Amino acid sequence: MAVFTEGILGQPPEPISIDVQARSLGSFFSALDGVFRGLHLNSDAEGLVIVADSDDSDLHELDYDKAENERCRFCKIRRIIGRAQSQLKARRGRTELKVAIGLAVPAIEAWYLVGENHEVGEAQWKQALSSDRLAFSRPQLKNLVYGTDRPSLEHETDCAVAEARRIIADPQAIESAFPIGFGLTAQAIRSWKS
Repeated sequence: MAVFTEGILGQPPEPISIDVQARSLGSFFSALDGVFRGLHLNSDAEGLVIVADSDDSDLHELDYDKAENERCRFCKIRRIIGRAQSQLKARRGRTELKVAIGLAVPAIEAWYLVGENHEVGEAQWKQALSSDRLAFSRPQLKNLVYGTDRPSLEHETDCAVAEARRIIADPQAIESAFPIGFGLTAQAIRSWKS
């Protein structure tokens, strides 16, 4: 996400060191409130980018801005962050901590295939879900990106960085293929430019 963020902002983000051990989706959601609060209270971070795989959850729809969907992970992340924001005071001498949320459909590996495989995209996944005939599974996506469905963390990171660098050269391609999951993330990050 640092590569995507840099491509959108036009400058590299300055990462901060934070120790988060979220090895499952449940622990990710449990840690999110504390991560946001910790960054808000104890760092000079200006922004936080949060991306989760949709897996088999409901896909985010733009009309969820009015009425949230309990089965949508984007809505759940937004709800956790919104609750924390409403309970915290403004940061003295610092700007408000900005947040960009993304939902990788069905997994972030699909994002890495933009421009390489035209069967990936939110519209294709939504159509496949409605017909109960998935064009690809998450292990197949991993195989397409990493050459294995069980990559080491180092190999996964190397491939992810290389694909993100390739894709961000033409951000319109990924925003067209994933207009909500990636498009809303990019839109939020662009709003951070001063």
